[in-house]
Amino acid sequence: MAEIITPTDVACPICGEGTLILHVEDDTVEYKGITRTIPSQYKVCTACGSEQADMDDLRVNKRAMQAFKKEVEGLLTGQEVKALREVLGLTQADAARMFGGGPVAFSKYESDDVMQSEAMDKLLRVAAHIPSAVNFLHYLAGLSPVRQIGPWEPVVIERQHRVESVLSEEVLSEHEPQPWRDVG
Repeated sequence: MAEIITPTDVACPICGEGTLILHVEDDTVEYKGITRTIPSQYKVCTACGSEQADMDDLRVNKRAMQAFKKEVEGLLTGQEVKALREVLGLTQADAARMFGGGPVAFSKYESDDVMQSEAMDKLLRVAAHIPSAVNFLHYLAGLSPVRQIGPWEPVVIERQHRVESVLSEEVLSEHEPQPWRDVG
């Protein structure tokens, strides 16, 4: 990506003379031996030339790095978590009640502010593939299902033009958990 330069109306807090120009450029980063180019943003003063990053710039940069880390770790990215939640017909608050993680967990997962645990990621993937698990989680959370989820309506998660995971009815039917029942 070529560097993107956008003027702002913000005065330079260092010299007070110039205005800040937003710069977005590629930054090469490495995590666990994997190198990638991610966008990085900062501002430059038109008068004194100082380069600076405010809280908004830092938040954007942190989110880009967090999304890269999730991908390297094999976790769902924020966009994938959001897509799954929406397919399940849940608000962020209902998803938090259903899956756990705290009242604003899904806002943080979806914006790539924090990385969900491996256990949470696995639970989300189970919900994506096993409709009866979604219904059971609805029940445990005290939620009414938004819609009846029919048998074998898998959510396909694609990552960089390849299918990350899809399970067929044939594969799951021999491993589908049976409902608990009192045998006593």
